Amino acid sequence: MKKEYAFEGKVSAVSTPDLLTFIGMLKKNGVLTIDDGKVIRKIFWEKGEIVFANSTHPDESLGSFLVRHGKITQEQNMKSGLLVEPGKRQGKILVQMGVLTPKQLWWAVKNQVLEIIYKIFSLSEGKFYFEEVDELKEEKIKLSTSTTNIIMEGIRRLDELPRIKELIPDDKVVPTLVPEEFRDNSVKFEAGEIEIMNLVDGERNIREIIHVSPFEEFETLRILMALLLARYIYIPGSSVPTSEEEIEDAIALENVINLYNEIYSRIWDALGEKISLKERQNLFDDVKNSLNEQVLEGPLFDARGQLPSSILMANVADYPQNKRHQILSMALENLLSFILFEASKHLDSTQKDIIYKLVEKKSEAIS
Repeated sequence: MKKEYAFEGKVSAVSTPDLLTFIGMLKKNGVLTIDDGKVIRKIFWEKGEIVFANSTHPDESLGSFLVRHGKITQEQNMKSGLLVEPGKRQGKILVQMGVLTPKQLWWAVKNQVLEIIYKIFSLSEGKFYFEEVDELKEEKIKLSTSTTNIIMEGIRRLDELPRIKELIPDDKVVPTLVPEEFRDNSVKFEAGEIEIMNLVDGERNIREIIHVSPFEEFETLRILMALLLARYIYIPGSSVPTSEEEIEDAIALENVINLYNEIYSRIWDALGEKISLKERQNLFDDVKNSLNEQVLEGPLFDARGQLPSSILMANVADYPQNKRHQILSMALENLLSFILFEASKHLDSTQKDIIYKLVEKKSEAIS
């Protein structure tokens, strides 16, 4: 005999916001089940308010959520998962193991539940049914967010998600900061946006940034998208409606400067064993000034034997974009040759050999 529900239907026949709003108006206790043919998600209601949700999708489990956000390791997830039994949930086990604090567990459950609910907003196929119950099974952790706020946030995400996927199509790519010379310094960021920008270090990929972010996944991606559109970060493969070539050019120029600066520093350090700091400073600056290169105008070598990239980037910005890399590389290579010539007068054969091998290796990387 077919089980009777308060109501049921097809996902394609009614929008998720309308469905959730209707159930909220009923002020009933019950469970809304959404089955898309692959995953079953359930939303639990108490007097017309959403209080909990769960999913059969492995990636939407609490353990997977915690691993994805860098709160536990995969090993801890598997170990705690094996200890789950009726009446004893994984979250409680993780707290007992000392892996999570009660506060961290509350944060994780709340955001995991919200992620499950927001997944439903993007469904276009499947079926749903609502079953009334007299009393819900007691949940230790319940949402404190109103259903109205959840619906509004779900609609916002539904509108923004396609744009995020367009601009950030792959979470395995590594974003980098756009050099300061190419940023609009009039842009004012909120504290949270600055936190995410500080996580962009040229080494972490998008997924790793999400792991260490203080925000949940969608909010982190939204902030990354905002930083991308503001041209403060560059994401490979992104269809940014700005001059992507110019950003790539800036990053390439900065890489060249960093590579040459590494070599200058090594020569500077080697000379430190032979001549005084003042003599080193004079040697480097005199060589640079004697070349009379427009690209090298202005900056002096710092205490590490390096030239400030910001000034070099500004100097080369006036040249045509397709010639900047070549002009900058030639100027820095010329400077290196003359510094090596003057420095070799003070270095012994072992030091020279080390420096020349380094130069050869770095030159290969530059080319």
